[in-house]
Amino acid sequence: MNIICHQSPSIDSIYHIPTYQYKKEQDFEFIGAPSVHEHIILNNGCAVLMFEIAGKKYEFDGDLVCGKFTHAPKIKIVFKNTCQKLTIIRLSACGMFRLTNTSIASMVNKIAPGSIIDMQLETEQSPEQYIRSVESIMNAESQEASYVLTRQIIRYVNANFTELPTNPTKTVAEHFGISENSLRRYFKKYLGINLSTYIITIKRKKMIQALYENNYDSLSVRENGYYDQSHFLNDFKRLYGVPLKEYFSNIQLMRNHAPDLMHFLYHCNIQSSI
Repeated sequence: MNIICHQSPSIDSIYHIPTYQYKKEQDFEFIGAPSVHEHIILNNGCAVLMFEIAGKKYEFDGDLVCGKFTHAPKIKIVFKNTCQKLTIIRLSACGMFRLTNTSIASMVNKIAPGSIIDMQLETEQSPEQYIRSVESIMNAESQEASYVLTRQIIRYVNANFTELPTNPTKTVAEHFGISENSLRRYFKKYLGINLSTYIITIKRKKMIQALYENNYDSLSVRENGYYDQSHFLNDFKRLYGVPLKEYFSNIQLMRNHAPDLMHFLYHCNIQSSI
């Protein structure tokens, strides 16, 4: 297993793709999963990375910064150097606000070259040194009162999202004794999305995880916050643009082709990363 879990306020997990398993110019395509996290991809000259999100196409062969995916991206990786390692850093849900010179709100469903990372780093830094630099910068902010409170709110929402009302802002704000405006401000600052969008993304992520784990049935649909299967299937088609059966076949193929990568994308427990 090439997935490393981190117990820190800033980094949830790290995945080193074992590129030696692939031949140069070998490529594969797959549909990703919604994500409440943000990611940094250290390409290290390994591959050309192509993404399609909400009809917009991106192609990069350098380091990347990826915002939260409330919609599922189509991803294609073409390997060009199998002697290096491709490293993906998954940040916590309160992610990248300290690392970029771009508004976090504008990073939702977006991918941008790593040059926007506002850090003075040596170009030849190893992935391990880079990871330590990211943690150092992020941890400098982790004791800020509003940041700590936002992480507490996220823990609460993760544990109770199926019980929250359709418009949850008032309920959550009252639970923590803060105003609705403060809650909205904290989510905008640290997550770039509002509370309702965060909850919708959690529901989608948990359902896709159930599919990946072969646990999809009417009970799992209700347990993950959908009224019934019909509501989930309609949301799924709107999110992915393909029928559930076709997407499930895609998951099965990728599980056989790149099991660690699929585990990283689909099986991450949102509870452990906050």
